[in-house]
Amino acid sequence: MKKHHRNQLSQSISMALVGSVVVATVVVPAYAQDSDSALLEEVIVTAQKREQNLQDVAVSIQVLGNEQLENLYVRSFEDFINFLPTVSFTSQGGPGGPGFGQVYMRGIASGGDGNHSASMPSVGYYLDEQPVTTINQVLDIYMYDIARVETLAGPQGTLYGQGSQSGTIRIITNKPEIGVSEGGYDLEVNSVKSGDIGYDLNGFWNFPIGDSAAARLVAWHQQTGGYIDQVPTTMYFPGPQPHLVDNSDFAREDANEVSKTGFRALLKVDLNENWSVTPGLMYQKADTEGYWEHNPEFFGDLETGRLWPADGSDDWYQASLTLDGSIGDIDMVYAGAYLDREQNYQYDYSDYTEYWAYYLTNPEYYDAPGYCVYYNDVGDCAIGTQYVDAQNDFTRQSHEVRFQSSADRRFRWVGGLFYQKQKHDFDLQYTVPDSAVATSVVEGGNVVWQTKQVREDRDTALFGEITYDFTEKFSGTFGARYFEYENSLYGFNGFLRHCTGQYIDGEFVEIPADEGGEVQYPCFDTRVLDDVAKGNDWAFKANLEYRIDNDKMVYFTWSEGFRAGGVNRARVEGIPKYGPDFVTNYEIGWKTTLADGAVRFNGAVYLLDWDDFQFGFLDFAVSNLTIVQNVGNSRTKGIEWELAWAMNDNNTLSFSGTYNDSELQTDFWRTQDLEDAGEPANAPAGTPMPYVPKWQLSGIWRSNFEVGALPAFFQAAVSYTGARWNDLDTLNVPARQKMDDYTLVNLSTGINKDNWTLSFYINNLFDERAEIDIEDPGYGGLPNLQRPPGHKWTTITNRPRSFGIRFSQRF
Repeated sequence: MKKHHRNQLSQSISMALVGSVVVATVVVPAYAQDSDSALLEEVIVTAQKREQNLQDVAVSIQVLGNEQLENLYVRSFEDFINFLPTVSFTSQGGPGGPGFGQVYMRGIASGGDGNHSASMPSVGYYLDEQPVTTINQVLDIYMYDIARVETLAGPQGTLYGQGSQSGTIRIITNKPEIGVSEGGYDLEVNSVKSGDIGYDLNGFWNFPIGDSAAARLVAWHQQTGGYIDQVPTTMYFPGPQPHLVDNSDFAREDANEVSKTGFRALLKVDLNENWSVTPGLMYQKADTEGYWEHNPEFFGDLETGRLWPADGSDDWYQASLTLDGSIGDIDMVYAGAYLDREQNYQYDYSDYTEYWAYYLTNPEYYDAPGYCVYYNDVGDCAIGTQYVDAQNDFTRQSHEVRFQSSADRRFRWVGGLFYQKQKHDFDLQYTVPDSAVATSVVEGGNVVWQTKQVREDRDTALFGEITYDFTEKFSGTFGARYFEYENSLYGFNGFLRHCTGQYIDGEFVEIPADEGGEVQYPCFDTRVLDDVAKGNDWAFKANLEYRIDNDKMVYFTWSEGFRAGGVNRARVEGIPKYGPDFVTNYEIGWKTTLADGAVRFNGAVYLLDWDDFQFGFLDFAVSNLTIVQNVGNSRTKGIEWELAWAMNDNNTLSFSGTYNDSELQTDFWRTQDLEDAGEPANAPAGTPMPYVPKWQLSGIWRSNFEVGALPAFFQAAVSYTGARWNDLDTLNVPARQKMDDYTLVNLSTGINKDNWTLSFYINNLFDERAEIDIEDPGYGGLPNLQRPPGHKWTTITNRPRSFGIRFSQRF
């Protein structure tokens, strides 16, 4: 009844939003001083590598500006992603929270992403000029003193290249202003339902240095209170020496806490009238504890029963340098950046041992029951509690040099060179503390499996776009990008037995220990993995735009997006490398400003074909590893829109949304052998693509008024996410589940006086439990195996109802 009531409430709110044409803010109301009517402020974007009015760019773009981000109390990735209905996302529960997740756009999602060794993401993620896209680990940038967030929907292959296959998200920071002295600070205290107290301390200062330079300093510290309890529980491991284990040493309330501290420093120097240079440094450290999942059916609301605690740290810095100027009437920009990210975390993995313990003692599934999953030093079954200890060192350098003509010419162009090198050195140690030291992959430890690899991805590209105005109203654009990639994977994954062997004629040959094979510590040096994937290709774009008048424009775009191919980490023959996959986009869009500047209505209808898409899955038939194959085709038919209305001097309404119908176009088998054997398809044509809600809506109403002599405001913000599946494989039952739709409502109010603001907010007013993802912790991908009794599904959820008070001052 509770769930049914919640769904009814979500539907009612969504229908009310559509009916009253409320919602999504991308604008700030600005008012002409010689007119009684309210006007929408011009929005400037740099999505096409030059400053332009949003209404002049023939690309579907959503923008959250500085004032919108502050009004929405945005401080993290999950805060702003709810107000970008062109973007869907998923996250992880353990480890989880800040810094973990994947984003998707326009239905380009297979559900097979997320493994360190596998496919790159399909959405590009940028911090200013640098791509910071990482596999399964979104850089959770603290959102303070941010100029805007630009979301470019659809393939951006020509200007942004690899990783921007279905779209691009750009976080643009505020830059130093020469000749300006300003600053401010924000103080906030908040509380979450049934959880702990949290607080934020933030400040910025922009100050001139002489007549030709300025610096901007920003600093923050945030403590987020926990709300998910790690409750007392037990786990039974059957076998010749069965064990019943409890988590009494680790159980505690409100376990999922986050502490985040950082700073950003930028310096801008005008070298002369034509040239300026802007070096910068940004640093952030986040410490996390606990899990961002709960088991409402097995334990209770906001409760999880993991045997081991979870904790982690995410420590990163970005050094950047931008040089821009002009040579005659040609503008030139160099943008270089270096990112160094160290991420260490630990989380429970006991469900895996429990799963195999039941398998090995069940004669229905195993022909020699009675074996132990792991053995201890005296030859008995080891106590099966297990955890993962992970260390990640991620570095990325990128360099782009581009040239562009004057924007007021009939023939305009932009072109440049791009290079990036990203290196991911990761060590995941799966540890059973009671296991025999003699079987440890790490010498002298209790590591039963290790994944120790170095992954390097290099991209080089030459890109450009040309635009020609055929008439004053009709223009055409053609773009192209030539790219080369070289992706390598080196290292080791396996048990101790995989540490014996040698390379013979360039191929690794495993020699069992009882046949003379010797363990080669560290196992990394065995070079079980040592391969490179190389390739090159072109991505193109063509665009036609027709300007009906100064306030209305329509356009047609054909564009391509791509991801590079890569190396599979399997040690067995017959599993090849995987190739690039491409998205082809057909789009008709419009940009309109109506009612003498009081209404903005933009949108697009589109069709996307995703060919030979990369899909990662657990290959239990051959390698017992996650591998990637190019397996099938999908198609997305959709529409997205954005409506903003400055009703009068005191009220603004805005509304944005997307509809995506994304389906598999061809039957999909996990392996060619299954198809050849006439086995049923893992997913037949017509299967919905995972993590793609058909409907996403977002809306905001903001009203300004006076309380006595004090200016005041009230704001209501609503976001709706439709139902979606968590897996593509329809045979993966019951691991494949449909996640419920959810609606989030945030309210805020406050007063302004001179240069200060005092405000109060309630987020998630109706205390909705969003199903962001549903995971099977016991390896649900294993075919035809019985799950242990009381199998515990985990649901990654959102923050419960929370309250906050904020004081802000600007000077």
